[in-house]
Amino acid sequence: MKQYSAACGVSTMLLCLALVGVAEGGFLDWFRSNKNKGHDVCRVEFEVLDPQGLRLWTAQKPQMKGFGVELFINPVHGRKQQQCNVCRNTTEITHGKFFVQDDSVIVKSGDILEYVIITDNGKTVQRHKPRKLIVDDFLIKPKGRCACPPGVVTPATPTETAKQVFEEPTAEIALLERILERVSKKCAEGTMSNYLFLQTDRVDGPADDLKKIVLDYFQKKDALKPLGSTILSAEDGSDGIVFRVTSIIDKLKILELARQDNDILDYDKLTAIGDMDIRASFDEA
Repeated sequence: MKQYSAACGVSTMLLCLALVGVAEGGFLDWFRSNKNKGHDVCRVEFEVLDPQGLRLWTAQKPQMKGFGVELFINPVHGRKQQQCNVCRNTTEITHGKFFVQDDSVIVKSGDILEYVIITDNGKTVQRHKPRKLIVDDFLIKPKGRCACPPGVVTPATPTETAKQVFEEPTAEIALLERILERVSKKCAEGTMSNYLFLQTDRVDGPADDLKKIVLDYFQKKDALKPLGSTILSAEDGSDGIVFRVTSIIDKLKILELARQDNDILDYDKLTAIGDMDIRASFDEA
């Protein structure tokens, strides 16, 4: 009996040591395996084809074997069943990229695309967090031919864009012209506010923490760094953070400078068809 108790005591001690080791190494790391590798996704690029069609692609990450998308145009939140407008996948790699294209779908400027990316590493399939994209004119390309204006060879990097906007007068004028065009469209629509929406995985925590997340995002983007001081407050939103800036002009400038990344969206357009508008919850002080 004493031998049995001693054996149990040793077993219990070994189990405790094992659990301590797991805790020190990270509980999730203990369960991590090769089955979960190969699901990282690069930025997904979109092209709306004129008069109809939609093309999107992403660079292949290591160990990714397949890429797919479930996409909804102007989804109505709260509706249980909605027809998927583009549901496609591929395992074909062209020039290091996965391409998905639908030639029948019709997408217009101003439409909201809500999409879920699906990745396959050959062992498991993973659905990623839903994201949104508001279709802007620059995404629309004539079908079957290049939409690039003559003389354009290589698009400027975000760093170059920031330098041009804040150091070159002609670039600043061009930016203001694009902002005025946005203002005219907004006036025609009859709705305009100083609210923006940042798509991010982490949206929990106090308002001060959410504001810091937005500020940290701005600090990582050369084009947005000078506009970090315009952020006034932030609130938890569905799949992201709703934040308020000092003026409508600042908002439009941010939208123009951030449109290539598709992380920051116009909150007014989202609430036009969304199920929640939290602007009234902001402190107007």
